[in-house]
Amino acid sequence: MPEIKLKRVVSCSSEDNTHKADNLLSSDTYRKWKAARPGEKHVSVILQLEKEEQIHSIDIGNEGSAFIEVLVGHSTSVKDQDFEVLLVTSSFMSPTESRNGTNTSRVRFFGPSQLVKATAQEKWDRVKMVCSQPYSKSTAYGVSFIKLQSPPDADDAPVSTPPKLTKLGQFRVKDESPSSGSNIQPGSLFFSRDGGTAKTSTGLKGNALHRIDGHSSPAQKTSDKRESPKSKPELKPKPKAKSAEPVPFNRIMEGVVFVLSGFQNPLRGELRDKALALGARYRADWTPDSTHLICAFANTPKYSQVKAAGGVIVRKEWVMDCHKTKQKISFKRYLMNGAESSSESEAEEDESEEETQKAKTPEKRQLTPKKQAIKEEEEEYGGSTDAEDPGKDYRNRMESRRKKAAKKSTVQVKDEDLYGGSTDENTDAEEEEDKPIPELPDFLTGKRFYLYGKFPDNQKRQLQRYIIAFNGAVEDYMSEKVQFVVTSEGWDESFEDALMENGNLSFVKPTWIFAINDRQKMLPYQPYTVVP
Repeated sequence: MPEIKLKRVVSCSSEDNTHKADNLLSSDTYRKWKAARPGEKHVSVILQLEKEEQIHSIDIGNEGSAFIEVLVGHSTSVKDQDFEVLLVTSSFMSPTESRNGTNTSRVRFFGPSQLVKATAQEKWDRVKMVCSQPYSKSTAYGVSFIKLQSPPDADDAPVSTPPKLTKLGQFRVKDESPSSGSNIQPGSLFFSRDGGTAKTSTGLKGNALHRIDGHSSPAQKTSDKRESPKSKPELKPKPKAKSAEPVPFNRIMEGVVFVLSGFQNPLRGELRDKALALGARYRADWTPDSTHLICAFANTPKYSQVKAAGGVIVRKEWVMDCHKTKQKISFKRYLMNGAESSSESEAEEDESEEETQKAKTPEKRQLTPKKQAIKEEEEEYGGSTDAEDPGKDYRNRMESRRKKAAKKSTVQVKDEDLYGGSTDENTDAEEEEDKPIPELPDFLTGKRFYLYGKFPDNQKRQLQRYIIAFNGAVEDYMSEKVQFVVTSEGWDESFEDALMENGNLSFVKPTWIFAINDRQKMLPYQPYTVVP
């Protein structure tokens, strides 16, 4: 398989002064790329290929990283979100190995079966590697080398076939025709020696029986007549089998673009692997082309963002059940918006399934209404169909109607006499009408933030919610799009390196975001900047 050549390094989130990212371009395996300092959460590098090529396999040499993920993209794309996952997050070191510092230079080879098939079939000219080491904060990690191979050429295939032997020492090998070799079966040579004459004799006897007196026996005619009509209906069920072809496993979730929220490894990687195997596409953040948010629990930042945008939010059981049953299940059963919506969708699906069963089996149409009537009676009368229960239900209905009439009368009395009506709080709540929810202000439109370092208590989650509520964006990685870095730890030495790469960066305190929320207006960030 020919090796794909790397042209240059497009960008790098962090690199050591000695072990730079340019070392990955050379073929020397002793050169490495490491992060600038130990304890970084994520480090990434983007490599440019000489031309667009299809990636068939990947060889990666580790250098202290616990997890490595490989993504691909095009040089013409503007956003980082346009990268597609080629190799899902793979483990290179266990937690014990990371803490003890053992097996840091493990090498793994990933073939076509381990890559995402939909992404591996296309051509790309950029490769992005994302490394992480959450188990050790004392060592700088990275990658020692990466090698990409393109698919093998079609011209190379016949060369691998060994030449045919014609002589074996002083003996000559007997030539065999291809037709005779393909028809050889176990035991056929013994049958040809022992029973060859018997086959010919039985064949002649059978033909002679048919040719006696120029016609066949009446028993044979009746058997032929009986077999002829049976052969015709056997051809009818064939088109039915073609119409009910099962969906391939890798296309069950075709067209689904999902985002994960609230999950941690290894469950997060397991969910992503199963969804990608079913044909879905993964996005790190919610984008306009995203269709589903798979959420662990409600009230996460992505949950509120997707819910405000009107997206579909489902539980993780949707992916698990689809992967387990190898069938596409409707996502409506797994909605997180509430039990009402999921129950309504289940009722609709059950009704549709019953209609299809009725259309397939018309003989059972008279039985299904009776079953439904029995189920309705069981639900209305507490699971029994005795003659006394309908009377009790009728009384309960009459009592509920009387209570409603009494409530209406109390409301009328309250309008007439301020001190003669009921003092219950429910009567006031029932009179109130639902008011429209006010729209959130867009103070931070077009601004992108990156939250750096540690924050006290639950401050980081509050910052994410305020930024998203004011129409801002929070980036997971330090990229060229980031305009403001929010930190509560003061000035850091790494900020100088970030300013060298992006001169438009501004380092601010969290109090700026909180002040905007308290005063409900846009405030200048200059009084809240972090100065060395």
